[in-house]
Amino acid sequence: MTIHVFNNNEIFMVLQQHSLLLSFIAIKLKSLHKMETKIISIVGEKGGVGKTTLNVILASNLHYANSKKVLLLDADNPQYSIYKKRQRELSLLDASTISEMSPYPIERVTAESIQDTILRYYGLVDYIILDLPGSLNVEMVKGLLYVEHVFIPFGHDELEIDSTSNFYFTLKNNFLDNEERVLKSVNLFFNKYKLVRKNKFSLLREQFEKANIPMMHSVVRDRTIYKEQYRNTLYPIPENKEGGQMELKRFFEEVEQVSNQ
Repeated sequence: MTIHVFNNNEIFMVLQQHSLLLSFIAIKLKSLHKMETKIISIVGEKGGVGKTTLNVILASNLHYANSKKVLLLDADNPQYSIYKKRQRELSLLDASTISEMSPYPIERVTAESIQDTILRYYGLVDYIILDLPGSLNVEMVKGLLYVEHVFIPFGHDELEIDSTSNFYFTLKNNFLDNEERVLKSVNLFFNKYKLVRKNKFSLLREQFEKANIPMMHSVVRDRTIYKEQYRNTLYPIPENKEGGQMELKRFFEEVEQVSNQ
């Protein structure tokens, strides 16, 4: 299957085609006052940056550790890897255990069904976390129409730095700088951070800040345990783990702070 990657003109055309829809969304969401729902996404323009792993751990930590009501939307059609992972995890437990846990819902969505799914849950949950495809295609563009806060992971590779900065300015020009969009912030953060290369990361931070590209204070370390153990839809990070200054819970705390501004 060939995936078409959008350029700026194509993104603009999609947004123009959905201008009336966006107005409806903004009015509809503001009219629902049962609970102030935050719609957020850790998203990248390419695969392999760890966005899905972080979206899952974030959702589980918010729900099980912080007692937040969460909806996780799997928009990575047709793989739906998060939804399938949840089904595998549930198959290992009996019904009574599942009932006691009260897992947060994970819904599969497409570009066509995402609006109805969001409106069905909006006002009933604290957070809607959207896991988008790893390429700038029509599914990602349409999905971004609903997201209020975007978090973009990247490392220190030269090509990754270039693509990330281009992706940031694409979002800024087409979403952030337009009052008709719901996007409120775009936040970059270091992913797979290595202490042995802290000087390299420090220099990159200075360069991005000089270019007026917002960087988060916290970072995500390069640890295989995130994917192998903590990426679970039924359990949070253990209470006594990842609480240090440069560890994962600090990153999630900053995500919450940004989302509530």
